[in-house]
Amino acid sequence: MGVEDTNMKEYKLKPMKCEFNYLSKSDGSAILSQGNTVALVSVNGPLDIKMQSQSIEKTTLEVLFTSKSGKPSVADRYKENAIRQTCETALLGCLYPRTGITITVQELEDYGGLIACSVNCVCLALLNSGIAMRSVFAAVSCAITDVGNIVLDPTPEQVAAAHAQLSFVFDGRDRSLITAFTEGTFSTAAYNEALERCRAGSELVLAFYRDIVGKYSAVIS
Repeated sequence: MGVEDTNMKEYKLKPMKCEFNYLSKSDGSAILSQGNTVALVSVNGPLDIKMQSQSIEKTTLEVLFTSKSGKPSVADRYKENAIRQTCETALLGCLYPRTGITITVQELEDYGGLIACSVNCVCLALLNSGIAMRSVFAAVSCAITDVGNIVLDPTPEQVAAAHAQLSFVFDGRDRSLITAFTEGTFSTAAYNEALERCRAGSELVLAFYRDIVGKYSAVIS
Protein backbone atom coordinates (compact mmCIF):
# COMPACT_ATOMS: atom_id res chain seq x y z
CA MET A 1 0.00 0.00 0.00
CA GLY A 2 1.39 3.42 -0.87
CA VAL A 3 0.37 6.71 0.71
CA GLU A 4 1.51 10.24 -0.14
CA ASP A 5 0.88 13.26 2.08
CA THR A 6 0.74 16.35 -0.13
CA ASN A 7 0.28 18.65 2.89
CA MET A 8 4.00 18.29 3.54
CA LYS A 9 4.65 20.86 0.83
CA GLU A 10 3.69 23.52 3.37
CA TYR A 11 6.94 22.85 5.24
CA LYS A 12 8.81 21.93 2.04
CA LEU A 13 9.19 18.34 3.19
CA LYS A 14 9.62 15.79 0.45
CA PRO A 15 6.58 13.60 -0.30
CA MET A 16 6.56 10.37 1.72
CA LYS A 17 5.41 6.98 0.47
CA CYS A 18 5.36 3.75 2.46
CA GLU A 19 4.54 0.10 1.96
CA PHE A 20 4.12 -2.35 4.84
CA ASN A 21 4.94 -6.08 4.76
CA TYR A 22 7.46 -5.52 1.98
CA LEU A 23 9.49 -8.54 3.16
CA SER A 24 7.55 -11.78 3.62
CA LYS A 25 10.00 -13.50 5.99
CA SER A 26 10.15 -10.84 8.71
CA ASP A 27 7.86 -10.12 11.65
CA GLY A 28 7.44 -6.57 10.42
CA SER A 29 8.82 -4.59 7.52
CA ALA A 30 8.43 -1.29 5.72
CA ILE A 31 9.92 0.47 2.73
CA LEU A 32 9.81 4.25 2.93
CA SER A 33 10.69 6.93 0.42
CA GLN A 34 11.09 10.59 1.27
CA GLY A 35 11.49 12.19 -2.10
CA ASN A 36 14.08 10.04 -3.88
CA THR A 37 15.71 8.83 -0.66
CA VAL A 38 14.62 5.28 0.13
CA ALA A 39 15.17 2.98 3.12
CA LEU A 40 14.03 -0.58 3.75
CA VAL A 41 13.67 -1.95 7.30
CA SER A 42 12.87 -5.40 8.65
CA VAL A 43 12.08 -6.30 12.26
CA ASN A 44 12.43 -9.80 13.68
CA GLY A 45 11.50 -10.73 17.21
CA PRO A 46 11.07 -11.21 20.01
CA LEU A 47 13.30 -14.25 19.41
CA ASP A 48 15.14 -16.79 21.55
CA ILE A 49 18.80 -15.81 21.87
CA LYS A 50 21.90 -17.28 23.49
CA MET A 51 21.90 -17.19 27.27
CA GLN A 52 25.01 -14.99 27.48
CA SER A 53 23.20 -12.32 25.42
CA GLN A 54 19.99 -12.40 27.45
CA SER A 55 18.83 -9.70 29.85
CA ILE A 56 16.48 -10.66 32.67
CA GLU A 57 15.02 -7.13 32.66
CA LYS A 58 14.33 -6.41 28.99
CA THR A 59 14.80 -7.55 25.41
CA THR A 60 18.23 -7.34 23.81
CA LEU A 61 18.01 -4.98 20.85
CA GLU A 62 20.32 -5.31 17.84
CA VAL A 63 20.39 -2.80 14.98
CA LEU A 64 22.17 -3.53 11.70
CA PHE A 65 22.67 -0.78 9.10
CA THR A 66 23.81 -1.61 5.58
CA SER A 67 24.78 1.11 3.13
CA LYS A 68 24.04 0.88 -0.57
CA SER A 69 27.67 -0.01 -1.28
CA GLY A 70 27.51 -2.89 1.19
CA LYS A 71 30.86 -1.93 2.69
CA PRO A 72 30.76 -1.41 6.50
CA SER A 73 32.02 1.93 7.78
CA VAL A 74 32.41 3.90 10.99
CA ALA A 75 29.49 6.09 9.89
CA ASP A 76 27.27 3.00 9.63
CA ARG A 77 28.19 1.92 13.17
CA TYR A 78 27.31 5.43 14.38
CA LYS A 79 23.89 5.18 12.71
CA GLU A 80 23.32 1.77 14.31
CA ASN A 81 24.13 3.06 17.77
CA ALA A 82 21.95 6.14 17.44
CA ILE A 83 18.99 4.18 16.04
CA ARG A 84 19.34 1.58 18.80
CA GLN A 85 19.29 4.26 21.50
CA THR A 86 16.21 5.82 19.90
CA CYS A 87 14.40 2.47 19.78
CA GLU A 88 15.32 1.60 23.36
CA THR A 89 13.62 4.83 24.43
CA ALA A 90 10.45 4.00 22.50
CA LEU A 91 10.07 0.23 22.96
CA LEU A 92 8.50 -1.47 25.96
CA GLY A 93 11.44 -3.85 26.16
CA CYS A 94 10.54 -4.91 29.71
CA LEU A 95 7.66 -6.94 28.26
CA TYR A 96 10.10 -9.22 26.42
CA PRO A 97 12.86 -10.25 28.87
CA ARG A 98 15.43 -12.89 27.85
CA THR A 99 14.62 -12.36 24.16
CA GLY A 100 16.18 -10.50 21.26
CA ILE A 101 14.82 -8.11 18.65
CA THR A 102 16.80 -7.45 15.47
CA ILE A 103 16.21 -4.38 13.31
CA THR A 104 17.89 -4.37 9.91
CA VAL A 105 18.12 -1.12 7.97
CA GLN A 106 19.07 -1.13 4.29
CA GLU A 107 19.92 2.07 2.41
CA LEU A 108 18.48 1.84 -1.09
CA GLU A 109 18.89 5.43 -2.31
CA ASP A 110 20.38 8.52 -0.67
CA TYR A 111 19.37 11.87 -2.12
CA GLY A 112 19.58 13.74 1.18
CA GLY A 113 17.98 13.10 4.58
CA LEU A 114 18.96 9.42 4.77
CA ILE A 115 19.20 9.37 8.57
CA ALA A 116 15.73 10.85 8.99
CA CYS A 117 14.26 8.52 6.36
CA SER A 118 15.90 5.49 8.01
CA VAL A 119 14.65 6.42 11.50
CA ASN A 120 11.11 7.01 10.23
CA CYS A 121 11.18 3.71 8.35
CA VAL A 122 12.31 1.93 11.53
CA CYS A 123 9.33 3.37 13.42
CA LEU A 124 6.91 2.25 10.70
CA ALA A 125 8.41 -1.26 10.59
CA LEU A 126 8.07 -1.52 14.37
CA LEU A 127 4.43 -0.49 14.11
CA ASN A 128 3.95 -3.15 11.46
CA SER A 129 5.58 -5.79 13.66
CA GLY A 130 3.14 -5.26 16.53
CA ILE A 131 5.90 -4.95 19.14
CA ALA A 132 4.69 -2.90 22.12
CA MET A 133 5.91 0.70 22.17
CA ARG A 134 5.71 3.55 24.68
CA SER A 135 5.33 5.95 21.79
CA VAL A 136 6.19 6.43 18.16
CA PHE A 137 9.01 8.72 17.07
CA ALA A 138 9.55 10.98 14.07
CA ALA A 139 12.71 12.37 12.48
CA VAL A 140 13.20 15.53 10.40
CA SER A 141 16.42 16.73 8.77
CA CYS A 142 17.54 20.25 7.86
CA ALA A 143 20.50 22.18 6.52
CA ILE A 144 21.89 25.56 7.56
CA THR A 145 23.07 27.63 4.59
CA ASP A 146 26.07 29.95 4.48
CA VAL A 147 23.80 32.94 5.15
CA GLY A 148 22.08 31.23 8.10
CA ASN A 149 18.87 30.12 6.39
CA ILE A 150 17.38 26.83 7.55
CA VAL A 151 16.11 24.45 4.87
CA LEU A 152 13.99 21.51 5.97
CA ASP A 153 14.49 18.18 4.19
CA PRO A 154 17.25 19.55 1.92
CA THR A 155 18.16 18.33 -1.55
CA PRO A 156 21.65 16.91 -2.24
CA GLU A 157 22.64 20.24 -3.78
CA GLN A 158 21.49 22.13 -0.68
CA VAL A 159 23.35 19.68 1.55
CA ALA A 160 26.55 20.09 -0.46
CA ALA A 161 26.39 23.87 -0.13
CA ALA A 162 25.36 23.91 3.54
CA HIS A 163 27.54 24.84 6.49
CA ALA A 164 25.79 22.27 8.67
CA GLN A 165 23.38 19.36 8.53
CA LEU A 166 21.12 18.45 11.45
CA SER A 167 18.59 15.70 12.01
CA PHE A 168 16.31 15.52 15.05
CA VAL A 169 14.17 12.67 16.39
CA PHE A 170 11.09 13.59 18.43
CA ASP A 171 8.86 11.64 20.80
CA GLY A 172 5.39 11.21 19.35
CA ARG A 173 3.64 11.97 22.64
CA ASP A 174 5.05 15.30 23.77
CA ARG A 175 7.38 16.13 20.85
CA SER A 176 10.37 16.11 23.20
CA LEU A 177 13.79 15.60 21.63
CA ILE A 178 15.05 11.99 21.71
CA THR A 179 18.13 12.05 19.49
CA ALA A 180 20.06 14.65 17.49
CA PHE A 181 22.53 14.08 14.63
CA THR A 182 24.71 17.08 13.76
CA GLU A 183 27.48 17.72 11.27
CA GLY A 184 29.28 20.99 10.52
CA THR A 185 29.48 24.31 12.35
CA PHE A 186 26.56 26.37 13.63
CA SER A 187 25.68 28.83 16.37
CA THR A 188 23.53 28.06 19.38
CA ALA A 189 20.82 30.34 17.99
CA ALA A 190 20.85 28.52 14.64
CA TYR A 191 20.68 25.15 16.41
CA ASN A 192 17.68 26.23 18.48
CA GLU A 193 15.88 27.63 15.45
CA ALA A 194 16.57 24.46 13.48
CA LEU A 195 15.31 22.36 16.40
CA GLU A 196 12.00 24.21 16.59
CA ARG A 197 11.43 24.20 12.83
CA CYS A 198 12.12 20.48 12.69
CA ARG A 199 9.82 19.94 15.69
CA ALA A 200 7.03 21.67 13.76
CA GLY A 201 7.83 19.56 10.70
CA SER A 202 7.58 16.39 12.78
CA GLU A 203 3.83 16.99 13.09
CA LEU A 204 3.51 16.24 9.38
CA VAL A 205 5.56 13.06 9.69
CA LEU A 206 3.35 11.90 12.55
CA ALA A 207 0.24 12.72 10.52
CA PHE A 208 1.66 10.55 7.74
CA TYR A 209 2.09 7.68 10.22
CA ARG A 210 -1.55 7.95 11.26
CA ASP A 211 -2.62 7.97 7.62
CA ILE A 212 -0.65 4.92 6.54
CA VAL A 213 -1.49 2.89 9.66
CA GLY A 214 -5.17 3.83 9.40
CA LYS A 215 -5.42 2.87 5.74
CA TYR A 216 -3.52 -0.38 6.30
CA SER A 217 -5.86 -1.28 9.18
CA ALA A 218 -8.88 -0.56 6.98
CA VAL A 219 -7.60 -2.99 4.34
CA ILE A 220 -7.06 -5.91 6.74
CA SER A 221 -10.23 -5.39 8.79
